[in-house]
Amino acid sequence: MNESSPNGRNEGELRHECCPVCMVVKGAARMRSRYSGFFTHMANAQIEFLQAFRSLIDQHIAHLEERRNCMQKSSKATKIKVE
Repeated sequence: MNESSPNGRNEGELRHECCPVCMVVKGAARMRSRYSGFFTHMANAQIEFLQAFRSLIDQHIAHLEERRNCMQKSSKATKIKVE
């Protein structure tokens, strides 16, 4: 049950208005159309950031596969002549 505060609003409404994250998200949503270039740039930056991590991961995977292939080749027994 929601209790009313002295100003007549319930507790959930007060929490929603005071939440700093909610305030930022609401403000960003209001400015999205006004500053669309900024948000387009931020979206592109986020994509570029994720692609940078993907390139690091791909490079590390290639390195691990190469190391695995070298280990498989070198682990074969070689015949040695004993005199």
